[in-house]
Amino acid sequence: MTKIDKYIIKSFLGPFIISFIIALIIFLMIFLWKYIEDLVGKGLEWYVIMKLLFYASANMVPLALPIAVLLACIMTYGNLGERLELAALKSAGLSMFTFMRSTLLIGVFIAIGAYFFNNYVLPSAYLKFVVSLVDITKQKPALNIKPNEFYNEIDGYSILIGGKSDDNVTIHEVTIYEELDHSNDNVLIAESGKMQTTSDNNNLVFSLKNGKQYEQLAPTGKGKRHVQHVRMHFAEWNKSLDLSGFQMTHTSEELYQNHFKMLNTHQLSHAIDSLKTNNNNQAQALAPTLRVSYLQGRAPGVTFNDTAYAHQASSFIELIPLAQRLPVIKKSLQSVRTQTGYTNQVLMRMKNTRTKINSHLIELNRKYTLPLSCLLFVFIGAPLGAIIRKGGFGLPVLLSIIIFIFYYVLNITGEKMAEQSALSPFVGMWLSSFILVPICVFLTIKAKNDAPIVDGEWYYNQLVKLKGVFSKIKS
Repeated sequence: MTKIDKYIIKSFLGPFIISFIIALIIFLMIFLWKYIEDLVGKGLEWYVIMKLLFYASANMVPLALPIAVLLACIMTYGNLGERLELAALKSAGLSMFTFMRSTLLIGVFIAIGAYFFNNYVLPSAYLKFVVSLVDITKQKPALNIKPNEFYNEIDGYSILIGGKSDDNVTIHEVTIYEELDHSNDNVLIAESGKMQTTSDNNNLVFSLKNGKQYEQLAPTGKGKRHVQHVRMHFAEWNKSLDLSGFQMTHTSEELYQNHFKMLNTHQLSHAIDSLKTNNNNQAQALAPTLRVSYLQGRAPGVTFNDTAYAHQASSFIELIPLAQRLPVIKKSLQSVRTQTGYTNQVLMRMKNTRTKINSHLIELNRKYTLPLSCLLFVFIGAPLGAIIRKGGFGLPVLLSIIIFIFYYVLNITGEKMAEQSALSPFVGMWLSSFILVPICVFLTIKAKNDAPIVDGEWYYNQLVKLKGVFSKIKS
């Protein structure tokens, strides 16, 4: 490795790391903005939130890595061009591919690392992210009973307090509605009391003073129209409410581990083969079932007229005696309806299976498109930086965002079209790469020849030639 290679690698790594961290933070901010309502107000421990953000950041790597490679390449070669170091290298007889080889080598290592990350780390991280997010969304908001507001988060109870002291324990004018059999059958009213949770946080204990209880008993009698009410005064009463619903539940990973996003390439290939086999078995089993139904023979008790005048009948039904036609028609209609319903069910199952196959194929191709996109962005960013000759976070950031948005829109469009079977999963997932390859070739040729991207004179000459061609055709 020459000193030039070491210098370019050193110039590349700094912007790459910074760009990757910044892109990851931006995507995490978008994630927090999307799920902020599910996180706020539930009294989550800091380590729970940090664990969720860690798993979420792992899922943002496929988005942050390509744009970091693109931005780092543009900044590196833009700085070299701005300081006239590229001109010095070319004047020394070095071709563009010679001083780009170190960047290409880094791009190859990044692509290989992206493949292993996408194949082995990302499925596990996505599984843990989904499980953690499900646990958080299922958890109820943190216990926070405010004065003069009904609190209904505890199952079976509605709580209203008139005031709360500064110690957050002593409460005044307490009303507790206990819902039994979908009605407010038990009501506690107290002048004051204390509200505390047990040491294990599984129960909320109200120590009430000077209050009354109003309880409605179950109806009695044959008509169950007679309802009795019980009223009781008390000096002190300890009421315990269950808080088990506020504890963090732990969803089993086995519920999601067979989802196609949680599988690596080997598991995806095995799942695709199983789904295709299942789909073929359903298609092969449909024809024999229908054939048996339509080849059952004549219905029992039905006689046909003599075939001597069968040639005079205009349809098959005329061969059946008039008295027996109605049962035959009813039986035929019933058989047709039965087989139509069965066929529709089989076709729907086959359609769902094909949708699953497409989803697995899309995910399988995604394992390879991310590494290739990182390598393609090296061929876009390096020539583009050498052409614009601008470093820093100004123009390179703007160009990187525009190119990445273009790539992302193409990627999403191809994926959606593949999901809807408008394109095959291979074409849909590789559509963005197919379009980026000509751009890479174009920019590389322009950078090699030190030609600007927009050469007005060249385009003018092409228009003149095109005008001449049309003039000859017209004449």
